[in-house]
Amino acid sequence: MAVLFLIWSHVNVVVSDSMYPIMKRGDLVIVENAGFEFNPNDVDVGDIVVYKAHWPYYQYLLSEVDYKLKLNPYKTLCIFNEGDFKDISIKVLGEIETDNGDYKILEADIPKSPTKPVIHRVIDKVEFNNKTYFIIKGDNNNMHDPELVSVNQIKQRVIVINGHPLVIPYVGYLSIWIKEYWYLVALFILLYYAYSYLKGGRK
Repeated sequence: MAVLFLIWSHVNVVVSDSMYPIMKRGDLVIVENAGFEFNPNDVDVGDIVVYKAHWPYYQYLLSEVDYKLKLNPYKTLCIFNEGDFKDISIKVLGEIETDNGDYKILEADIPKSPTKPVIHRVIDKVEFNNKTYFIIKGDNNNMHDPELVSVNQIKQRVIVINGHPLVIPYVGYLSIWIKEYWYLVALFILLYYAYSYLKGGRK
């Protein structure tokens, strides 16, 4: 079990084609873990990382704010601040200048919420309010991720050899299939145990 856990903690399943062509949906990518095998402060532009993203659960809200405040989503980034908030509130914190242009920075105060692991590439490393953040984007996406990612959100970094990430093609489809069709797996297990019980009762 310990060996299986060690192996599983060093792989991650690619669930979309946002990093195509270097990674495809269903690939298994080899990673190293933050805090144990690398310091997330040392992450740099060009690294492919796995981070805990809030934005997949708040895309509609961010689009609504951009529309109401007449912001350009291509030039807007949001810092998500989790806490004991009853209501969600968003305010403009300021701006940052980068080599890729200027960005408006928003801050969203949100209740404790789920996050989703996202595997994308760091395209910029910036300082804002005396803290280090990363601007991150999928190679196959036409826009950066809407979240300004803190150092603490970085959980893994993809291992790269000679410019190519270590990838095992297609193996991750099993994990994707189980997550998407968990009810079929549960039904199969239930039917198996029911069959075993009835078969045992006939003896």
